[in-house]
Amino acid sequence: MSTAADYFREIAPKYDAVALRGMPRYEEMLSQIVRYLPEGAGEVLELGCGTGALTYLLAERYPDARVTAVDAAREMIDLASERLRSTGRSGDRVTFVVSLFEALDLPLASYDLIASNMSLHHIVEKGPYYRRLCEALRPAGFLVLGDELKGGLEQVQTLNSNAWLEFARQEGHLSEQEITEIIAHEQEFDRYETLVDQVDMLRSAGFSAVDCVWRYLNYAVFVARA
Repeated sequence: MSTAADYFREIAPKYDAVALRGMPRYEEMLSQIVRYLPEGAGEVLELGCGTGALTYLLAERYPDARVTAVDAAREMIDLASERLRSTGRSGDRVTFVVSLFEALDLPLASYDLIASNMSLHHIVEKGPYYRRLCEALRPAGFLVLGDELKGGLEQVQTLNSNAWLEFARQEGHLSEQEITEIIAHEQEFDRYETLVDQVDMLRSAGFSAVDCVWRYLNYAVFVARA
């Protein structure tokens, strides 16, 4: 049986190009994640590092921090590691770990910051997992999370989905085959939440304050403080 990790192993060499061609305002979303990062994090965990786009920005933002970057696909880890090596951002400060999120050891009160972009929608039982993340943060630590949502109203979901298709089908963006593959992957592996449900789950998990700081169509960035 195929898994989400299998999909990303296959797509790894072209993931960056597909993200830029297939996700509206992808770079803006990354910049907003960086904008809302807390000051002075010394221990940083990234969930779903992919090819290292956010990993590089975390290493740049926190030059003295120790960063642990996790992904389930070895091929993605290899690309991320090479990205940081080639830009001089790795050294001994960045540790890469191949693991499913659910299988990852999350020691209590170990991190100042947990960051993730476009990855945690693969978690089926998000509520319990968010509690694990909250408990893994030090007091007043932060979770900064970028992810895809589903609309809270059917009309909103339809409008946002159609807007994505319109973007994806622009000249130079995605082929129809790529669109079909992305939709099939989403239907099989992705579990999206509404904005309201996402906030409610984070609050119920123990975070003392939660905010949605950026949204475009079905993409959003959340900040939560332990």
